Amino acid sequence: MKANITIDSSKKAGEIDRKIFGHFMEHAFGNIYGGVYDPESRFADEDGFRTDVIELLKEVKVPVLRYPGGNFVSSYHWEDGIGPKENRPKKFDFAWGASESNQFGTADFIKLCRKTGAEPLICVNMGSGTAEEAMNWVEYCNGTQDTYYANLRRSHGYEEPFQVKYWGLGNEMYGVWQMESMTAEEYAGSAAQFAKAMKKVDESIHLVACGMEQDAEWNHTVVKKLEPYIDMISAHYYGMGWEEFGDISEQYEQTLYIPYQMEERHKLTLASIITGQNGIKDNIKVAWDEWNMFGWSFDAVNEDSTYNLHDAIITALILNMILRNCDTIKMAMYSTFVNITGALRVTKEGCLKRTQYHVFDMLSNHTGSRLIRTDVDCSSSITIHDIGHLSFGANIDNKNNHASGKIVDKDIPAIDAVATMDSKNIYVSVVNQSLNDDCELFLDIHAQNIGSTMEKTELYGDSILDANTFGDPDHVCPHKSTQDVNQPVIIRKHSVNVITIPRV
Repeated sequence: MKANITIDSSKKAGEIDRKIFGHFMEHAFGNIYGGVYDPESRFADEDGFRTDVIELLKEVKVPVLRYPGGNFVSSYHWEDGIGPKENRPKKFDFAWGASESNQFGTADFIKLCRKTGAEPLICVNMGSGTAEEAMNWVEYCNGTQDTYYANLRRSHGYEEPFQVKYWGLGNEMYGVWQMESMTAEEYAGSAAQFAKAMKKVDESIHLVACGMEQDAEWNHTVVKKLEPYIDMISAHYYGMGWEEFGDISEQYEQTLYIPYQMEERHKLTLASIITGQNGIKDNIKVAWDEWNMFGWSFDAVNEDSTYNLHDAIITALILNMILRNCDTIKMAMYSTFVNITGALRVTKEGCLKRTQYHVFDMLSNHTGSRLIRTDVDCSSSITIHDIGHLSFGANIDNKNNHASGKIVDKDIPAIDAVATMDSKNIYVSVVNQSLNDDCELFLDIHAQNIGSTMEKTELYGDSILDANTFGDPDHVCPHKSTQDVNQPVIIRKHSVNVITIPRV
């Protein structure tokens, strides 16, 4: 197989916001307790955080963390998680049917963000919560006046405000799985009251409304009402749904539809934003603040072999899609980064970097601030099918709750690529989606003052089933090589690659 990638650095395609490499945190399934936070661990620091997890989050330069949910937030009352830990009440967690100790709360989350260098995004309770409760939370975090909640924060040892810029107006409030789920009209009316109250305390905050990526009518209604208050509307995506789906390795090519289906839903969300604003395109952006190849609930969810090279390829393809749409996507959170279906498996003994971790490490550390024109001409294509019509994706459509009998085929190039640049380098993220064929890749770079050599970072395994385990933690890991910039690059079958070309 041969392919040619033409890159024109003079043709700017968009500005990249680093918050697209964000992650999601929720009080569930070892994500926080026993994951990033474990005071009893031999790896814990003075605040109870796992130092090994913190260092690995810093390695991927996590730009933003979304907290505390997720489904958990719709029955969470933030005042249960502040002040002396010995005084915090244990509560029933409606979302997951568990006991919540509240040993991790607002200040702990802020400490996590400070330790990792991430911006905090706090999602407020629009289920059992009130606008006044959300307003008080903003005051506790950002208040500077001589008022009750600002003083309460000071009494807990935090004189300076936390300066939380980003706030989410509820989570998936359309869903029957949420406490006090709502219609679009109900949500829009309630969210407007929440937004007004929260901005009274701090008018500088940026608000993310709860969107529904499968329902243009929901988003249209929400945007039409909330346009004066919000900066973004959220969208969520779990490519494999939340049900049993058997051996997906046998349906590899069908799963390649995942990033394309996500992009189709992105376009639907954009269309509803445009109509909700009567055609004004640029005011409201999209936050894909939960996404993953997998949902959280299936038999093999805790088996490290699940998170193999196949998962890494889909993860890289989704990140490439997000990069290509950087003009309209300003925030994204992988769900979740620690445990469950995360990029890190954390146990009492240590941390395991699953294959997806390396994808984030490669792209987060090798992506410029500017998207540039990239054209791919590939001699080989792959026919993929809409996974919404396959057995493992049959209930992925939460709006209509049924699978259409119509099969949607799409021919895609075997090579997927996107190029970015900064003042030092041009970066090309390249995924070979073919199961069988290596690619001889020719780069046609239209740019001034580039170096004579380039570096390739490659994530590859002999099989797409290759995975990292505690017994073999480096089975799938990146390898670097250098070569002449004018020579073709060999992109091996089913591999993820980042090519770095220095600017001199």
